[in-house]
Amino acid sequence: MITIQKAQANNIVLTLTEKTTIAPVFYLLELVSNQNNDSKVVYLGTDISIDTSRWNEFILTEDDTEDLPNSVISLEATTYDYFAWESTSTDFADAVGIVESGKCVVNGDDIVVSTFDDKPDEYTFNP
Repeated sequence: MITIQKAQANNIVLTLTEKTTIAPVFYLLELVSNQNNDSKVVYLGTDISIDTSRWNEFILTEDDTEDLPNSVISLEATTYDYFAWESTSTDFADAVGIVESGKCVVNGDDIVVSTFDDKPDEYTFNP
């Protein structure tokens, strides 16, 4: 699971190299909101891992001023499904395939809290 803190630079660690099939490769991260299914794709930039055969590390900045080609994204504080894509360029139209997927949570002050007012129906089951 990826955890992103709002309004700061975040180190994101993934395992992408083992499933990568193209070279040179550009990694794109697609985030799909679990609240409304909105999707955003951000370029992950330069891999800063010291051992890319074991893991891949990127810096992803969450900020109100979005700059997707430069690893800066604006997100709501909620949960997302993520898909890491391998691509022949930084353009999502050139994406070749998904090399990793999982869950992402974005923490911040504007967290969405769901409340339910209706009580569910009660059922009694006889053995």
